[in-house]
Amino acid sequence: MQTKLAETQLWQRNLASLIRSGLFQRAETGQLHGLYAVYGVYVDGTRSAPLAKYADVRRASDAANLANTIARSEVPADAN
Repeated sequence: MQTKLAETQLWQRNLASLIRSGLFQRAETGQLHGLYAVYGVYVDGTRSAPLAKYADVRRASDAANLANTIARSEVPADAN
């Protein structure tokens, strides 16, 4: 499925950049200043800056699951 660039959220573009770099291993959630954040984890175990922040833990979990699905897929990150 392709979306228009205007419909793509900034964190999704940042995620695509991380995946293209070849250094992205997985996404995980954490807390940051009372919000639930989605982080990218690099192959060396370090975390990226927060890709997205949500007030609801379910939305953060869904975003992390989406990021992990995209990273494992055979489709190029830009096509998503």
